[in-house]
Amino acid sequence: MILYIDETDYEDFFIVAGLLAESKESVNLAYKHFKKSISELRLKDKSKRNVYQEFKSFIIDKNYKNIKNQMLMEISNCADTVIYSCYIKKTSKLYQDIKEDAYLKLLSAIVNAIEKDIDIVFDTFNKPGFESKIVSEIGKIPHVTSIVPGNSILHPGLQFADNICSTIRLHKSGKDTYDFYGLIEKLVREV
Repeated sequence: MILYIDETDYEDFFIVAGLLAESKESVNLAYKHFKKSISELRLKDKSKRNVYQEFKSFIIDKNYKNIKNQMLMEISNCADTVIYSCYIKKTSKLYQDIKEDAYLKLLSAIVNAIEKDIDIVFDTFNKPGFESKIVSEIGKIPHVTSIVPGNSILHPGLQFADNICSTIRLHKSGKDTYDFYGLIEKLVREV
């Protein structure tokens, strides 16, 4: 099994969420299918470059509802589970040391809730010290067979995880006007 992990920060909560799937290959195949299914959409060249490069949630959530819907349907086809954990903030500003501590606790809760052997790819922070700490601490969990930071351009599963995070964030904040959450709700598990 493979687990792709990303995080999102909102006014009063911080979420770490993941896409758990059978294999990297199944996620890559779903991503290829997703890209093919939206290839016929009419977009201006500049929009295509912005959207298609990485399918970042902050771009497609507001302006490309059809693309987001199609992505979430592909996620629901390839995912075993969408799993997340949430930290309720004491203040709206989350200082870096508290954020890192919360991230480790939330990720640990997610990983410990999974009973199968897993490989983990988490979205890079470009902070080698913190990434090493993640690998060291989470790598001690017995059923973690590998854990590495990754770049979402190289790991389509991280693009899926980014969009899962934003979907959960929109749902929890009451701002999911397009009901994106409804497309993955049956897969979602909070720990």
